[in-house]
Amino acid sequence: MSLYKIKQPVEYSFLYWMNSFPDSRHWADKERFFRFVKTVCRHNAKNWKKPDYLRERILEAKPNFDQEFLDSLLNLYMNLLEFYRAIPFSSQMQISKRKVKERHYIEIRVKNGKVYREELPIDL
Repeated sequence: MSLYKIKQPVEYSFLYWMNSFPDSRHWADKERFFRFVKTVCRHNAKNWKKPDYLRERILEAKPNFDQEFLDSLLNLYMNLLEFYRAIPFSSQMQISKRKVKERHYIEIRVKNGKVYREELPIDL
């Protein structure tokens, strides 16, 4: 058994995707594309987040890449980058400017499609 470390994970994930059949529309190639996008996001690779830069790199690696598919892939890429930036709701305690009684918090619940807010005591 051995250990390994990828020094340039974004570049590596791009080549991992490109060295297969990136325009095949096969599920495995889609997964490699998703791994690449996730790696770009996780490492906040600023150049790679630019669609023109990605287009240039793809065409450099695969000059015959189907243009229509490339355009749809770049649209998906931008949507995935936006998805990654979206902030999810959390069940963790959060700070609000709304006033509550001392040693109380607001619990937000959904029941039968309706949102309920209830002020409850903090149990310590």
